[in-house]
Amino acid sequence: MKEQIEQWQQKWQALPQNDQRALGILILFLGGLFLVYGLFVPAKSFFDGARVRAEESRALVQWIESQRPVLERLEPMAGGAQSAGTLLQRVTAAAEQHQITIKRFEPEGEGRIRLWIDEARYQDLQPWLNSLLQQQFTIRTLNLDALPEEGMVSARLTLEG
Repeated sequence: MKEQIEQWQQKWQALPQNDQRALGILILFLGGLFLVYGLFVPAKSFFDGARVRAEESRALVQWIESQRPVLERLEPMAGGAQSAGTLLQRVTAAAEQHQITIKRFEPEGEGRIRLWIDEARYQDLQPWLNSLLQQQFTIRTLNLDALPEEGMVSARLTLEG
């Protein structure tokens, strides 16, 4: 490496004075171009893009904040949409989805219902109960009795919706 530098120095000194000056100016010009177009312009572009994205994000946050009252008004409606229909309609619709037959039902005050299921497969009953919980029902009481047939149960439960 040291030898190569010495060779370049010898070649430099072998050039006429005007060529050395012209080559020096050319090197400075190319170095300046590298600094401007290789470092400064990409960095400026990156920072300008970051500034634009930050402004867009601020605008989005402001829009979201401005929509907060609308969303707060819609939130109670979303709960109402989930609970469309009467308590009994919601329970029986979920029961039909899981092949559960409700033998008897009895309203128990406002928002409560008592159900009797004579024969159901436990494998069908458990997902039905889980779906009721996902629909914001509260299971107040649950009595399960095993039937002689394997995997079959009878159930009595009180739901609050």
